[in-house]
Amino acid sequence: MMDKKIGVDLTEGSIPKGLIKLVVPMLLANWLNAAYNIVDSIWIGKIVGPIGLAATAVTFPIFIVLISVAAGITVSSNILIGQYYGAKNIKSMIHISRVATTLATTLSIILVVVAYTSLESILVFLNTPADVLPSALSYFKIIILGFPFLFYYFLVASFFYGTGDTVRPLIFLSISAILNIILDPLLIMGIGPFPELGLEGAAVATVFSQLVSVVISVTYLKLKNSPLRANPFRITFDFKIIKKMFAIGLPSSSSQLIASLSFMVLTSLVNRFGSSASASMGIALRIDSLTFMSIVALATAIATMSAQNIGANKMERIKDIHKTGIKIGVTLSTMFAIVVIIFSEAIIGMFTSDPNVMLYTKNYLYINMPCLIALSIAFATNGVINGAGKTLVITVFNFISLVLVRSPLAYILVEYFGLTGVWVSMGAANFVAMGMILIYYYSNRWKKNANIVINNEA
Repeated sequence: MMDKKIGVDLTEGSIPKGLIKLVVPMLLANWLNAAYNIVDSIWIGKIVGPIGLAATAVTFPIFIVLISVAAGITVSSNILIGQYYGAKNIKSMIHISRVATTLATTLSIILVVVAYTSLESILVFLNTPADVLPSALSYFKIIILGFPFLFYYFLVASFFYGTGDTVRPLIFLSISAILNIILDPLLIMGIGPFPELGLEGAAVATVFSQLVSVVISVTYLKLKNSPLRANPFRITFDFKIIKKMFAIGLPSSSSQLIASLSFMVLTSLVNRFGSSASASMGIALRIDSLTFMSIVALATAIATMSAQNIGANKMERIKDIHKTGIKIGVTLSTMFAIVVIIFSEAIIGMFTSDPNVMLYTKNYLYINMPCLIALSIAFATNGVINGAGKTLVITVFNFISLVLVRSPLAYILVEYFGLTGVWVSMGAANFVAMGMILIYYYSNRWKKNANIVINNEA
């Protein structure tokens, strides 16, 4: 029997209202996450300068690779818990959350060790400018230590999202983000009793804030005696569940890993143009992240609602979920594109006054912000496909659009148009991704064996 205090049932009532109520806290959480990353960059840009911005930019793809590898567990947890929640099976939800926590803890430790020991070789391979390399190394060696804490937050958030509760993750992240924003200037400049750490201060502030979010999450789940169990010290292995999680999560991880590795190729190309170009990419991605993270939040909300309805065997509601999701995505991405393009100089000016960095960043935003509209449609559709557990299809489409289209196109266009050619290749890939996923969705092939609860009972 379902405990009425657990989560939100998304299998009944108005779909637009339900999706909006689900997605708004996710949007706020992701905007807040983007906001404190932006604040990081503003402080670094104003105090440390272009070298500091470049250092964060060249290490960003490496961190994204780590998140991509870890994403499979969070995606599979969200889908499985969502479908079992829709099927009113609390016992399976509890067991899955325990197994997922053990798997996440083990994987995060392995990833940190590998990344820490191979960092310098990776940065050299990425053509990191010589004047940026020392700062990038010192910055990332601190940031990487906070990765297990960040992973844990994403995992707990996926548990709550699966039950339709998007408020609790927002609260946890808000506390962490506000703390990070406060600590940034104190540790970068050495205000009051705090040491002056420069670029490393921003990294320390981030890691400490992530640790606090973990402590808050663990404390909350314990005090509330929640059925969602996320104790990293309780070891629970179930190879049947792990196999199921890998079947769903591995394609999702592969998909994001493909995107990350493809992005590392673009970073390597951008780094050829020097530290100003590297800094511009760092700024552009921070600005871009407000829109992109909105799209990701929407896709997660759609996946959650789809998973619950599929688990409850209410397939007739999926069509409206998809339509509503596209409307929200197009509205958000269009709004952001207009605002960023109109106020581009003022926005970039918050990060830097360097004229070269300003020019490169404006060029990126003019080309790529409108292209995010296509990406919002693709991600809204991805949400439905993910909710059905068909993550392998998205992996294949990502490989085509990013590896077979974007990367080769970037290498071709950079020879003729320089840095602008890299920006164009990124926008073009969004339209390719949108076209493929829409064709697959309307083919209805994703509906076959979509209900994991019925077709593959744990």
